[in-house]
Amino acid sequence: HYICSKHKILIMIPKHFYQTALCCILTLLSACKDDNNSPLRFYNDTYEVPMGGIRYLGLESGNGDYSLEVKDQRLVSAQVEQGWSTPGGSAIYVRGILTGKTTLKVTDYATLESCLLTIKVVDNYETMRLSRGYGSSLSENGTAEMLPGISDMFLINNRARDAYFFKQGPQTAFSSGLVLVAKGNYVLEPGMDDQANMTLTFTESVEHAEALTGSHKFILHGNPYILHRLDKNLNLNWNTPPTGDTRTSPEPPPSYILEEEGTGRQLGFSFTGLEMPEGILP
Repeated sequence: HYICSKHKILIMIPKHFYQTALCCILTLLSACKDDNNSPLRFYNDTYEVPMGGIRYLGLESGNGDYSLEVKDQRLVSAQVEQGWSTPGGSAIYVRGILTGKTTLKVTDYATLESCLLTIKVVDNYETMRLSRGYGSSLSENGTAEMLPGISDMFLINNRARDAYFFKQGPQTAFSSGLVLVAKGNYVLEPGMDDQANMTLTFTESVEHAEALTGSHKFILHGNPYILHRLDKNLNLNWNTPPTGDTRTSPEPPPSYILEEEGTGRQLGFSFTGLEMPEGILP
């Protein structure tokens, strides 16, 4: 009811007028709130993760509170982690369980938007980064370099014992810069004391790597931790004993050593957590 004071007229305002006005106000408030939300977006719609490893997904924007739905939970598990300097303060990662391909549906609770991502689980691997500053990587006349043009080697844990060889190219915020130059195979066998014998065989040159042919034999100089790591991560069945109670690496030397059999030439190397560029492993 509303009373006009000048003429003392009683005006009747329908009850549904208030309900309509209230709905309009709530709609406006909701719209204002939604304007502050970010759309749910990822940098890619497909991701690879090695079996037994984890992969953080490239979240471009979002509001931090998500539901995750994996289509085939036999292959992949997924989780949200808080406390990151990513959009919304959260990060999403997947863990590879078995090789194969499935999908992950991510829903943002703030906007109810969803993104469907393809997750591919590949064989796990070990990454060896070569260091040419250790020892001598050149022959006596300085012309024949060991493993020319290679910066990183990926040893795959599969029946074929595949090996992929890369060179380091320009890095960006979204790329490691690794460029595939050759493919091949590896053989690892236990050696004396803290050594292992490694044979690398090059089967296919990809990019100007014609010098990388045939088989090359090396002695890997390491320590019990490195031998145990190779044994377990590549399923070599060496029966190496577990590491100490802390299950962490002992203090490593500046670099481990690859020594070419027959020449004594050496390269330094280290194991890294570097990921192989996607789209290479089957």
